[in-house]
Amino acid sequence: MVYTPYYKQLLRLALPVVVAQAGQLTTQFADTAMVGNYGGSDPVPLAAVSLGSSVFLLIYLAALGLALAITPLVGEHYARGDRRMVALLFQNGVSYCTIIGLIGTIVALAMRPFIRTLGVWMSSPSEDITAVVDMALPYYDMLVWSIMPLMLFLAVKQFLEGIGNTSTAMWITLGGNVANIVLNYAFIFGEWGAEAMGAEGAGLATLLSRVGQMVAIVAYFFLSQRLRRYRTLFGTNPVRAKYLRSLLRVGYPISFQMVLESAAFILTSILALSFGTVAGGAMQVAFSIANVAWMITVAIGSASTILVSHIYGAGERDRLRPMVAATYHLGLAWGVLMAVVFVLFREPICALFTDNRDVVALSAELMLLIAIYQLSDAVQGLSISMLRGIQDVRIIMPIVLCSYLLINIPAGCLLAYTFGLATHGLVIGLILGLSTAALLTALRLRRRVRLFALQE
Repeated sequence: MVYTPYYKQLLRLALPVVVAQAGQLTTQFADTAMVGNYGGSDPVPLAAVSLGSSVFLLIYLAALGLALAITPLVGEHYARGDRRMVALLFQNGVSYCTIIGLIGTIVALAMRPFIRTLGVWMSSPSEDITAVVDMALPYYDMLVWSIMPLMLFLAVKQFLEGIGNTSTAMWITLGGNVANIVLNYAFIFGEWGAEAMGAEGAGLATLLSRVGQMVAIVAYFFLSQRLRRYRTLFGTNPVRAKYLRSLLRVGYPISFQMVLESAAFILTSILALSFGTVAGGAMQVAFSIANVAWMITVAIGSASTILVSHIYGAGERDRLRPMVAATYHLGLAWGVLMAVVFVLFREPICALFTDNRDVVALSAELMLLIAIYQLSDAVQGLSISMLRGIQDVRIIMPIVLCSYLLINIPAGCLLAYTFGLATHGLVIGLILGLSTAALLTALRLRRRVRLFALQE
């Protein structure tokens, strides 16, 4: 079969990325599930984690998108055999991520009063969510201080992925994930002599596990004999404007896309709180489940970014089209499988997060709608990943503006508030936005593949 070698390449790179992405997403999943169980039938702790993580994710994803520029640039020069340029890009990538981490931390601290403002705005005579805000702020604070260690971890991780090493981050993230769950148990519930901190304890566990991941991956880089050649090729100046500009040129459209797409999901989570703590908790549960499924699509997309960047850098015109097709095959197959799982097992899965029957019932209803957008979400995510591989990233900005700012958010609010569909209307808005993004990004990728095949 013509696609078999491409399936094997994608899966070989994607499997470690799946585990690494699983580690990042399982942190949120574990926080949600364990805090939900800590609260029992009380939806306030779950809603607090939803609010705190929603605001934080906007800043984190902006920083992550900028950091992702390291992989395609490193991958392109790695495929050309230019190890000196790879080393310089990585060296400046560390400085680049450090700057991003500092700015991200400052912005996150400045956003803190916004959380309390949200609480005042979303409170109503029938339900005051001040208690949610009071619990969300300490959790949020812990996440803010984890930005810098997370960015240094990402600097090394994205470099390693660019040279085709996806397994190291996998093992380190696995260790960090296990540490996070163990620390969650201690700090959320007050075990082993620790104070029971609830939602704040989940944030502290996340902070400590991210510090540990940073230390581990930095130590690996300096101790690995295989990476010695890159250390010896470092320049005397770790901050060169031309390399920072190259990283920013590729990174800021990726960041813009990730922020705007994620803002649609995050705003949906925040707006759900306007319908009460049950609605806010249910949306958090539904999106936490959807994110675990999404991690596989992200992993396939990350593998395709690496492989497409290598094909692009080496000028192998005959290999790009089958690689694109193989990526779509795997991603769509996974999307269909997840849609079926969400429909058939939605209630028992949602019940893992909380004892509150109202939250379980509503989140199970939302899972039916989330099942609908699995295919369009897969297509847009994979298309964007492959566009990153060929560094065609600027076109992504107007596409996401149209899809999310002009279609998704207005349609969701109209359906939720004007037509009275509440949380269901907000998710239908996501379906419309994701479908638009899927169509436009797929058409753009198709055009670029054709042009690349015709190059001399």
